[in-house]
Amino acid sequence: MKFEHVLLGFVAMRPCTGYDLKRWLGSEMGRMSRLPSQQSQIYRTLARMTADDWLTYDVERNEGRPDSKVYRVTATGERVLRARLAEPYEPPVDFGDPEFPTRYLLSVFVTEEERIALVRTELEARRAQLDRFRARDMREEPWLPGLDPRRMARILDHVHESKDRALVTHVRWLEEVLAELTGTTDPAGPGTPHT
Repeated sequence: MKFEHVLLGFVAMRPCTGYDLKRWLGSEMGRMSRLPSQQSQIYRTLARMTADDWLTYDVERNEGRPDSKVYRVTATGERVLRARLAEPYEPPVDFGDPEFPTRYLLSVFVTEEERIALVRTELEARRAQLDRFRARDMREEPWLPGLDPRRMARILDHVHESKDRALVTHVRWLEEVLAELTGTTDPAGPGTPHT
């Protein structure tokens, strides 16, 4: 998701200043939604979004400190955000990519059916990824001379086990969220086959 859409979504949740956005993006939750951003990048993007009529602002007077611009989403910005969130979700190759957490966070602006479809799409993709991951080619690679092949194989196994556990945890979480959203005890939700 483009940075401007991330900011637009955050401002749509509540009016805020550029500093508020920087603080939020630097928080644990913000870092899960996006890579760290420079303050100057935030202000440049806010200025461009204001020029494009996605945002408007009021100046808040601060005694003894510089005045603050408090940004709000315009009707145009709301249409842009809703159009972006209506685009089909295509799960990224890496399940650690911030696209899904960001889309899920911003799903507060979509219907419950759209939120369920988002989670279901991510779940189906990650189950398929888990199947591919577990069925990977295990042949021994020709390593550089001097590398112990058994040691290298064990190191690769450790990395694989770590990724596998993280992916399994993500899939279980998605199943729990989907069950909650659909009101079912079947974590796959109705019509979704288990793998």
